[in-house]
Amino acid sequence: MPPRAHTLADADRAVAWLRVEAGRELRVARHAAGATMAAVGLRLGWSKSKVSRIERGLSPRVTVADIARCAAVVGLRASLKLFPSGRALRDIRQVQLLAALNARMHSMWRSTQEVPVPIPGDLRAADQVSELPGCRLMIEAYCRFSDWQLQTRAARLKQRDLGATRLLLLLEDTLTNRQAVAAAGEDTLRSFPVSQRAMLAALGGGRDPGGDGIVFLRRLAVASGAERVAVAPGDTKVERAAPPTSLVASAATQRV
Repeated sequence: MPPRAHTLADADRAVAWLRVEAGRELRVARHAAGATMAAVGLRLGWSKSKVSRIERGLSPRVTVADIARCAAVVGLRASLKLFPSGRALRDIRQVQLLAALNARMHSMWRSTQEVPVPIPGDLRAADQVSELPGCRLMIEAYCRFSDWQLQTRAARLKQRDLGATRLLLLLEDTLTNRQAVAAAGEDTLRSFPVSQRAMLAALGGGRDPGGDGIVFLRRLAVASGAERVAVAPGDTKVERAAPPTSLVASAATQRV
């Protein structure tokens, strides 16, 4: 099947799944509210059969507006979120940023990139998960970090759903990114107490960093053969070969 057709087929399946899930949540909320389908339909100016079809996921032409209005009647608020699909690492800058970190990590770490969240229908994926016995570190790489609350919350939710024991925010070392982190104030130390120096030392030594942290790095201009990527269905495993010293990104050592 051509790539475009395959993508559209995936989209159709996702829509069908969302329709069924939304209907299930509407039905549960209606029961909790003690309302009948007829009462909901009367409030919306719909027939009872239309409400029934929506709740059973059998209304292929149901609109977002229909779901939002029905949700409001049964005490819910509809929300729509969009997630990347396919390869999460679609930007060469992000690839280079992860390469800079992987060049500093001890070979004891077993790293997998683009790790999908193990929830049916969920299209989120972690940029990288690196593991040691007793430590599962999730790494989220950002070339542009602009919203502390939104981006850290998204990372925390992925960390939870992937069962990661540690979280590392890997940020490109730019003035914009440093200002965004600084603007968060003391929350950075409360949420990410491990300093950059300690985090890099633990990663380089093949040790559990003991907590979450933030690391600023410059992107690594990977030379041919320095980073080999073997693609398997659903993931990307990283094999590291030591790059020339001149290529290794310099890291700011100040505490974030």
